[in-house]
Amino acid sequence: MLSKMKKLAAFAVAILALGCVGQALQINQIEFDLKVDPGKTYTLSFQVRNDAQAPQTITVYLGDWDRSPTGEHRYYPPGTLERSLCEWLAVVPTRIVLAPGETGQITATLTVPSPEERELAGTYWGMIFVQGEPRPMEVEGTVVMAVERFGVKVYATVAGTARTAGVVRKVEAQATSDGVLVKIEYQNTGNVHQEVGGTVRVIDRKGDIVQEKEVEPAPVLPGAERIFEVTLPALPPGIYQVQAMLDYGGEVMVAGVTGLRVRRP
Repeated sequence: MLSKMKKLAAFAVAILALGCVGQALQINQIEFDLKVDPGKTYTLSFQVRNDAQAPQTITVYLGDWDRSPTGEHRYYPPGTLERSLCEWLAVVPTRIVLAPGETGQITATLTVPSPEERELAGTYWGMIFVQGEPRPMEVEGTVVMAVERFGVKVYATVAGTARTAGVVRKVEAQATSDGVLVKIEYQNTGNVHQEVGGTVRVIDRKGDIVQEKEVEPAPVLPGAERIFEVTLPALPPGIYQVQAMLDYGGEVMVAGVTGLRVRRP
């Protein structure tokens, strides 16, 4: 079991800015993605291990989160977001003391509201935070107090209610001496979380495809916007059309188009 432990990038909180912090905690689960029915109860569990050389008191608590349009995680108190499921979750224990090398189990109970309590559709989400004790770390000759914190994402999609939709709001293309930067503004207009990727094409005035590159897939929460950036090699002077086609998992792809003029140096 312990061989399957996954080390995550800690969300380090410190008195001073930290660089690389040696991890003293491990968890074996980073995400739960459930399909649920209203009125039903589900049990989730994962393990946390203390890799420090001293005992640690581990604190477990809930919170909301989302992503910025450029993909950075943002964190909020539980119940802040419209699609928060934190009020459906209960975790035990909320505090656990682990000796060096010891492993403990965290159990979460997800109780989905019944149809009489609330009308539900689509994906709801939250996060279970696992936080260690403050510990001194030396950074560039200065001792600071660092706290390791990990987040286990919990998604719950209500069975039979998924609506997958999306739209490309805007495509921009800018030519520089080093290449062409394409920005695609996408919005998840459905009610379930998506994995969105696609392709960018550059077409010349003859209608030939002169550049083509994959848009790296990225997750997008319901209702959220995501900005995709693609860098292409430099183009000869001329007038082009830039097409962005994104696949969000629906029956058809969505697309956007913009013009591009590359001037002579």
